[in-house]
Amino acid sequence: MIQRCAGPFILASSLLAGCSDRPDPPSNVGADDPSVGRGGLAAYLNPLDTRRRHALTPLIDAIALSENMDPALVHAVIAQESAYNPTAGSPKGAVGLMQLMPATAARFGLTAAERYDAAKNVRAGIRYLKWLTKKFGHLDLVLAGYNAGEGAVLQYGRRIPPYSETQTYVRRVKGFLAHYRQGQRCRQSQTLLAEVSERRLLQRARVGQMAREHAQQQADPE
Repeated sequence: MIQRCAGPFILASSLLAGCSDRPDPPSNVGADDPSVGRGGLAAYLNPLDTRRRHALTPLIDAIALSENMDPALVHAVIAQESAYNPTAGSPKGAVGLMQLMPATAARFGLTAAERYDAAKNVRAGIRYLKWLTKKFGHLDLVLAGYNAGEGAVLQYGRRIPPYSETQTYVRRVKGFLAHYRQGQRCRQSQTLLAEVSERRLLQRARVGQMAREHAQQQADPE
């Protein structure tokens, strides 16, 4: 009975071997990356950003799932855009977790002031990502459109525009996405491991109970 759990237990344990509470930055991120200042690497190295991420994760995940969007993609965009700072702003006028410009926010039903509302900002940003996904279908173009605008992607023949910022943005967000998806797999493995461990404990308890009952029967024959 107990050995039936060995397979899933070994599988979950092997998957967890590569997991950690604070994973390394994506391998394609360097300290000299020109976009480090807009979140990026800081989301992994700055303790304040890490606390923000943990605090905001339930909200972000809930909104993403309600919009049928992969939470890992939303986290990847937020890590790069704002480093999980709800009051972040850019010189160009983008604000909030997903750095919405006034015109983009208005397209998805927000006033300029509502962009500072974390939940509304995230939902509008997700809806923009969904809109871009329907228009372009390819993740690279979706991210390029989010950064440079869909007009720029169309202008260059449905390709990533030849802007260094946009090309770096796409590369970095995809690095974060791979990293967050690794985290999802780790959490799934942890859940599996906990379930398998619980089943093993219950099976051991049943075996022990059966052994005691058998011993009692041997001690008190009819």
